[in-house]
Amino acid sequence: MKMEKDHCERRKLIPERVIEDLRHEGTTVTYEEAETILKFVQTIARIAVNQYLSGRLEDL
Repeated sequence: MKMEKDHCERRKLIPERVIEDLRHEGTTVTYEEAETILKFVQTIARIAVNQYLSGRLEDL
């Protein structure tokens, strides 16, 4: 259980992680831009999950 929690903590998306990951790719963003990027990614993920689940429910 501890290994699973450690893995989740390392993969957690926070603005600092977005800034660092993008910097490694050669893109510089501010903290506020990183927050906006995270909100956008969360919105897209929520839409994708809802569409997937809607399709699955229609198949029943």
